[in-house]
Amino acid sequence: MLTLAIGAATDTGNLRGQNEDAHIAEKNLFAVADGMGGHNAGEVASAMAIEHLRGIALSGVSSAEAFAQVVRDLNSAIYASATSTTDQRGMGTTLTAAALLTSTSDTDQPSQIVIANVGDSRTYLLRSGELRQLSVDHSYVQGLVTEGLLTVDEARTHPRRNIVTRALGIDEQVSVDTWTIPMFDGDRFMLCSDGLVDEVPLDEITEMIREHSAPQHVAERLVTAAKRHGGRDNITVIVVDVNINAAAPEVVADPDTAPGIDPGIASESTMSIKKRILALVVVVVVCIGGFVALRHQRSGFFVAFTNSSSSATIAIYKGQPGGLLWIKPTVVEVSTTKRYSMQSEFQREIDRVQQFDSIDKARSYLKMIDVVLKAQG
Repeated sequence: MLTLAIGAATDTGNLRGQNEDAHIAEKNLFAVADGMGGHNAGEVASAMAIEHLRGIALSGVSSAEAFAQVVRDLNSAIYASATSTTDQRGMGTTLTAAALLTSTSDTDQPSQIVIANVGDSRTYLLRSGELRQLSVDHSYVQGLVTEGLLTVDEARTHPRRNIVTRALGIDEQVSVDTWTIPMFDGDRFMLCSDGLVDEVPLDEITEMIREHSAPQHVAERLVTAAKRHGGRDNITVIVVDVNINAAAPEVVADPDTAPGIDPGIASESTMSIKKRILALVVVVVVCIGGFVALRHQRSGFFVAFTNSSSSATIAIYKGQPGGLLWIKPTVVEVSTTKRYSMQSEFQREIDRVQQFDSIDKARSYLKMIDVVLKAQG
């Protein structure tokens, strides 16, 4: 069963007189919009974006394309308002949003979430202690980073860091980036406006995101940190924790109360009978333990590199890492993705060996890796 813990915080910052950020954090939908445009028009654009999205907050979306169409319809609505109202001319807004995908079957598939992004507001994922940016900024400095002309740290303080190359409401049509991500127990998602990432270094953000604190507390701490570092823009942060309850563990009977052993035997006066019973119990326990261990060794799936070389590919294995005696894990599927084509953070994650209770979950994990790698070039 999937449950979510949600926290959200927003602030005008230290210099702005008005908050042009808007957000929604409800059961099936999370979004941050950062408005732009004079005469308070930015506030109008971001508010329009959130109100338009509120209609799908309860129902979720059926696919990434359906979510992208929702955002394209939203762009048309903002553009029409901007071109028909003089004091709203030129208004626009960024948008980063995450919507739970509605279930299409009862099969044992991991829960999925679809990310949509236009502009430079961001969505991050903390998984297995590693924080990665899922969205890709549509901004002037991101183009320089992609071309290798700027580092990520240099982009954070670049004087033109606030120039976006794509936003809602600016043009009649807009291209929407989407990613479908499987959710696993313990995942933590963060959505934010650039008022956070332009002020707070990524290592400090990562440290706070890793805290085992309630999402609301983490969101408030991040906003406070942005203000402490200058707070030159509006700041909005949403933090979402994923909890997927595992199936109830199998109950194993205590050997001391196992059926078939007469409690009265313990009262027999001869020591030989006691020894034979003890020996029998030991043999039974050892046999049961060996059977359980061998069965466990052939259960489950894990994802790992095929070897330690830089050209190693990723494979799905059946069994347990390392094997037991002569029982070794077997290769089920091999990906075409090679170690040298992945960023170091992904390499470290695969090296830690990711384990799953079904092959579908392992496949979904590989798909997520491919999607993120393609999105990041």
